[in-house]
Amino acid sequence: MPERENDAKQTSGQDSDDGNLIERILSIFFGVGDSDRQKKRVLKTLGKNLSKDKYKFYKPRGKEIQPPFGRFLYEIYKSISAVRKLVQTSETGGALKMVVIDSLMDERQHEIRDNLDERVIREQVRTSDMKTVADQVKDRMIDLVGSFDANKVKRVNTLYSDLRTFVDFCHFDYYFTLKKIDSAISEDSFTYKPKFEPIDAEYVVDDIRDFLDVAGALPLEADWDAVFDVLAVYRNVEVVDRDQWRKIWKMLRAVLDSGVLEQIVQHAADDPYWTAKVQARNYRIVEPYLTEVKSEVESTLQKISSERRNNKIEQLVKQVFGTTVVARTKNYTDKANAQFQRLDGAEYLHTEAMNYLKAYLLDFFKKDVREIVQDLLIVRGKWVTNVQSTQISDAYHGVLGVSEQIIKLDEDLGAEGELGQKVRRALGRVVDRDRSSQKLIRELLDQINGKVLRLVNEAAQNLIIIGKNLKLLIEDIDRKEHQIITNWKELDSEIEDSLKERMSVMYKQLYYLVQLLQVYAGKGGGG
Repeated sequence: MPERENDAKQTSGQDSDDGNLIERILSIFFGVGDSDRQKKRVLKTLGKNLSKDKYKFYKPRGKEIQPPFGRFLYEIYKSISAVRKLVQTSETGGALKMVVIDSLMDERQHEIRDNLDERVIREQVRTSDMKTVADQVKDRMIDLVGSFDANKVKRVNTLYSDLRTFVDFCHFDYYFTLKKIDSAISEDSFTYKPKFEPIDAEYVVDDIRDFLDVAGALPLEADWDAVFDVLAVYRNVEVVDRDQWRKIWKMLRAVLDSGVLEQIVQHAADDPYWTAKVQARNYRIVEPYLTEVKSEVESTLQKISSERRNNKIEQLVKQVFGTTVVARTKNYTDKANAQFQRLDGAEYLHTEAMNYLKAYLLDFFKKDVREIVQDLLIVRGKWVTNVQSTQISDAYHGVLGVSEQIIKLDEDLGAEGELGQKVRRALGRVVDRDRSSQKLIRELLDQINGKVLRLVNEAAQNLIIIGKNLKLLIEDIDRKEHQIITNWKELDSEIEDSLKERMSVMYKQLYYLVQLLQVYAGKGGGG
């Protein structure tokens, strides 16, 4: 028996030696077993280091999280609980940006910014013309942009980045993690004294990873007083006990610098090569802020300009027609544009100009202007020369021609009109989300809008000629020696009212109408 035992031991030893030899040979040629052995050696070393670690957060034997880790996390939770309740992560993208920027702007910058406020701009528009105010606002905007030099931009962006990182850190789910270590803990309540017990690290290893993401991103050189000043202004109350935070920050930095949390994750997860991938939060808010201010200012100017334009139109319409409610076009209208909603902006463009022009031609030109200008002045007037009579006569007949074309065009766009049918057929070919199918209707609308604009401009030019001549004729009436028409008394006797008064009313109406048409043409001047 002893011999057999000895033989067995020798055989066993030989097998072991042979096995080790084979493993070594394989590892030489193929690296078999190296990585696993290396991993085990690293994990073993990690375990030894963690067992000696001064924080006592973790017990390598059994892979247990120890009570000191719970107390560490709990102290942080208490110190930043007010931030969690008073400042949500969603708020950091809005008002808090403004508080940060305002806190670092100097007196001159605040003054420039205040003068870009809509209320100030509106006040200036009341006493100055729009172009002057727009130029002044542009200069102020340039001054504001220039006042943010590289150093100021860096300070603002750094403070905001620090603030965002701190708020993210505060909104780590401390309660969720601590509840695993002591189930009796209540959320955001600190009257209870926690009783932390050892737990399997498996339950919190992912939480530690997440904590390292937010804690590791906290800036080493942050100006915490500046950060807390911003939060205090934002909520009008101190949201952080600054002395307490300084103690917490010192403790947190020491823990992070020691690498113990990262080592716990590595050992507990059997992943000795895992490292926390902390992403630095570098936000840039100055350029977007200045772009936003510029956009707001431009919007204000456009809004004021639009309001002034609409007010001017309303006043001119009332001067011409005695009312602001004027509707004479039937088919070339804003209402008709509903059928073009799928065309991304293609529509009837000059509906108001055409409506007011058609209304004037139908309601006044073919009656009052014909009676005074054509039937009386041109036909019965004794003109000193034919030059002016020909000029006003040509302009009069030019407007008549436009009038007939406008009426015909408006009618032709109706359901029974040839042009209206073309529009409907072209619209019928439009396929949603297929811009190529819109080509025909867009070309047709371009032709219609082009014709309307040409007619409006042609009418306006001829009406200006009539208006200028009317002004000269009114002046001629009062001359002792008439220079244009010699038989004013005879002409005045042909109508019941005062001829001069009728011509003056007609001239004013023409003047306001031309101004109205020029507003739509983008000129805005008078004739």
